[in-house]
Amino acid sequence: MGLLIDKTADTPYINFSEEGIIDIEGRSIAEDVFSFWQPLLEWITNYCKKPAAFTSIVIYLEYTNSSSNKYINEILREIEACSSKGNKMLITWKYEEDDESIYQLGKDLEAITKLSFKFEAVEIEKMRTQRVKIKSKKNGNEAIITYRYWDAIIRNGHGDEYIVLEEIN
Repeated sequence: MGLLIDKTADTPYINFSEEGIIDIEGRSIAEDVFSFWQPLLEWITNYCKKPAAFTSIVIYLEYTNSSSNKYINEILREIEACSSKGNKMLITWKYEEDDESIYQLGKDLEAITKLSFKFEAVEIEKMRTQRVKIKSKKNGNEAIITYRYWDAIIRNGHGDEYIVLEEIN
């Protein structure tokens, strides 16, 4: 069974799925990091016993404290062990285009785990202001959503359920 945890002011959005999706997005500054991160680490450990044919790991942190970094490192070490057994994995480390500290954290984690990261700078202004008009293939409903929300829909594997009608600048 996967894990889906909504983002809060202190904890990131989590989407862990047996289908090979591991997403962490947001701020991680919880006071009780053990209660938040330990179940995630245990899920990853169990997932790596029988991973999907391909695993996409997307980590997009806005801010994180050192206690959270320890758990992120532990999660990546589990992923490293899983990857070393020949399991196909892609780690995408996203960071705001002008956030050197989060970028450097990714570089440091890449170096100490010996995993290969794909680094992706996110243009914050575009993500906040650009909108996309979509139409549901299922019921025909239309909606205008932010590009950031559209990106999350695609990452979660639901992009093919919609038609993009237009990009609105």
